[in-house]
Amino acid sequence: NDDLIVMSEFFKALSDSTRLSIVHALLIRKWLCVSDLAALVELSKSAVSHQLAYMRVNKLVRVKREGRKVFYALDDSHVESVFAMALSHIKE
Repeated sequence: NDDLIVMSEFFKALSDSTRLSIVHALLIRKWLCVSDLAALVELSKSAVSHQLAYMRVNKLVRVKREGRKVFYALDDSHVESVFAMALSHIKE
């Protein structure tokens, strides 16, 4: 089933601690540029850009351009809900 394959890729995208750190940062700050994200997750801009590209393909983040700057945010409230439910589950 195509839905199961897409869902599998979605969860695979969330299975990396770096990407989860990016999700967490975007939960707190909403819109961030690569430089700010790199500083928050303590990685190079290039590493963060690579992760964001993967996350964008898997519908975890969306992009907004303002002039030459590119900002990222969580794609929608579902990403936030999945993150919150997973966090709640592991804390039980």
